[in-house]
Amino acid sequence: MLAPYVDKARGERYAVLSNELGFNPNARFPNLDTVLPLPPADLPPWNGDRDTLLHAAKGVRPPPAIPKPSAASLLQKPYFLAADYALRPTSLHSDAPTAPFSAYWQPASGQGLTEPARLIGDGEEFRHFSVHDADGKSRYGGVTWEQCLTIRHNHGAVEPRAAYSLLREVARPEPWLSCACGQACPVSGVWQPWVAGDHPLQAIVNQYWRQAWLTQGAPFPRPRRDWLLDLPDDEVTWHLMDMSLPDIG
Repeated sequence: MLAPYVDKARGERYAVLSNELGFNPNARFPNLDTVLPLPPADLPPWNGDRDTLLHAAKGVRPPPAIPKPSAASLLQKPYFLAADYALRPTSLHSDAPTAPFSAYWQPASGQGLTEPARLIGDGEEFRHFSVHDADGKSRYGGVTWEQCLTIRHNHGAVEPRAAYSLLREVARPEPWLSCACGQACPVSGVWQPWVAGDHPLQAIVNQYWRQAWLTQGAPFPRPRRDWLLDLPDDEVTWHLMDMSLPDIG
């Protein structure tokens, strides 16, 4: 009986990847097909350097998009808020005359005020306003304030997030291509699936490890068939992240 063929070249690359997963269980290699395609495909040349192989198999991300100016980013302090942040009301209210801690505060809803949120320091006095009481009479004095959290906001940009060492940064592709699940892949490259930021499954879809290297003409993965997620195809969009083939030779 003939001994089965031992593919030493592939075995060496698998060993490098296995060792990395042993040291770092959080590592993922969504672009493995670019450096270690399944047989009978030919292996691309490799210079034998461990880091070169691991780097090429990692997920990718383009540089952060430059945020468009927001209304708050055009204001002066204490109303100023950087364009890549947004405010989220917390339902934490205060009737005290001074701020209990430093934060963005705004008059709570239901008081007939449209004052925007402003940064108020710890112990700083809250502003007074002229408001109408329950009897419809006007009075000038303190109001109820609500704290707002500052949250990072990239205005819906497709930017998978992960620890620095788990992704490699690539140039933003031009043109920026997006496709529906039912389309055939128009160009070979690394593709990222994405759902809307407020989608209930965004935390498990908008992940770098969902990326896939696809060749031109190949079908895109389907959520129900390939991920076993109860997610209609038309709620997922695929975005081209990188067209370049990594040089590992």
